[in-house]
Amino acid sequence: MAKDRLTEVLERYEAVIGLEIHTEITATNTKMFCGCPVEFGGEPNSRVCPVCMGMPGALPVPNKAAIEWTVLAGLATECKIAPWSQFHRKNYFYPDMPKDYQISQYDLPFCADGRVVIDVDEDGVEERLDRETADNVTITDDGYAAEIGITRIHLEEDTAKMIHIGGAEGRIAGAKKSLVDFNRAGTPLMELVTEPDLRTPEEARRFAQKLRLIWLALGVSDCSMEEGSMRVDANISLRNHGDTELGTKTELKNINSFKSLHDGLAYEIVRQAAILDEGGRIIQETRHYDVTSKVTSALRSKEEAHDYRYFPEPDMVPFQFDEAFVARIRERLPELPDARKARFIREYGLPTFDAKVLTSDHEMVEFYEEAVAAAGVKNAKAVSNMVLNDLSAYLNTSGLGVLETKVSPQHIAELVGLIDDGTISSKQAKEVFTFMTESGDMPAAIVEQKGMKQVSDAGAIESVVEKLMVQFPDKVAEYQGGKKGLIGFFVGQVMREMQGQANPQVVNQVLADKLDNA
Repeated sequence: MAKDRLTEVLERYEAVIGLEIHTEITATNTKMFCGCPVEFGGEPNSRVCPVCMGMPGALPVPNKAAIEWTVLAGLATECKIAPWSQFHRKNYFYPDMPKDYQISQYDLPFCADGRVVIDVDEDGVEERLDRETADNVTITDDGYAAEIGITRIHLEEDTAKMIHIGGAEGRIAGAKKSLVDFNRAGTPLMELVTEPDLRTPEEARRFAQKLRLIWLALGVSDCSMEEGSMRVDANISLRNHGDTELGTKTELKNINSFKSLHDGLAYEIVRQAAILDEGGRIIQETRHYDVTSKVTSALRSKEEAHDYRYFPEPDMVPFQFDEAFVARIRERLPELPDARKARFIREYGLPTFDAKVLTSDHEMVEFYEEAVAAAGVKNAKAVSNMVLNDLSAYLNTSGLGVLETKVSPQHIAELVGLIDDGTISSKQAKEVFTFMTESGDMPAAIVEQKGMKQVSDAGAIESVVEKLMVQFPDKVAEYQGGKKGLIGFFVGQVMREMQGQANPQVVNQVLADKLDNA
């Protein structure tokens, strides 16, 4: 979807976006209402029992740990925790739910009325034209921050996995064959629903990314979108700028990447605008975004709450949470991404940019913290430079994740220390870093093996400088005549003579002393 086309549409229409983010609670060992293990993959239908298979007479037993993780997620997103809650039956027919209903929550979720603040920098601001006047927006130095309301976080059981087989071999009586794997059925599934406060595809993407960081910080889930443990549904409608009434919405279902979330919404905004421009009417429906064709297509008409015929789950009593329970869960809250970013700026002296980039990647920020712990806080900025420049460049070119390389936080800390104590120069450090990625050897060992130790002995450097002054008397005369920039020429000559192993700081000091007093 061309960016200029999206921007042109957003000049004429206001997009109203709300998200429903489903996250499997992989921190639990068992499913939501039975004792079957929670694991990804495995032989199909090998981790099942009468409860998660929906056998008649099987009774559900709620997973206490899953409920506590959901309450923790609510506290991390500033939600109010309901003192009284209960599960409901959500009735619908589909092969992935053999009971013909899903145990979920309806009007009494565990968590409600929360908020998450997202940052949109200059790369995304052009999609939002009214950012300076919106009530939920605060202008920042490089873009804006938007407060996104959270309607609710509720807990339910996940459905089974459907596998659709196409082609001639998969057709039975003219229809495609579909297989069902119940290993996933019954996994604790936490659903967060936002207010319709998002206005651009970029805001939606950044909200989902921010929420993933929060969940990872809590440890509630591995949030693997590739494996389906985090999935996003997006509701989108258009209206004229200044209108308060919502337009007819469509829903994009089961989006499994941040890029698809952005691109699917962008396509749907442009598609709806084209229909409205021609005087047409938007149909409320559920749509699928195809990442190959980059278009959305209709799946089914959108259900309303009454279509599911909710009623209280008769096999479970309601839940009552007292203040002591909530306080005990609150004690488990770790340092969240925004607080960590503020600490990096306050205690480590990092620029806002460094702190923002580091805390935008859960694995990277954990790596960085471990490296700083080994290198010392005084080297926090030097560690940040190496992580954001050398390490990030290597990860981009190699296609590896930070935990998949031979480079550890201890490697980075030791390499920064070698630069700090003058053992090697920053230029030599880049060579050591390359050797480090290839061999996995520690920096000090590489410096020793390659004979790369930096020469800081002023006497050794003086002898080279004196030799060069004899070799280039004309340059010495020009320098003394006022061409002070020639010191760079002499630095280069010294480094060449000493095969790049001279300490540049000492070289400059010795040269200035010798040339000025020749």
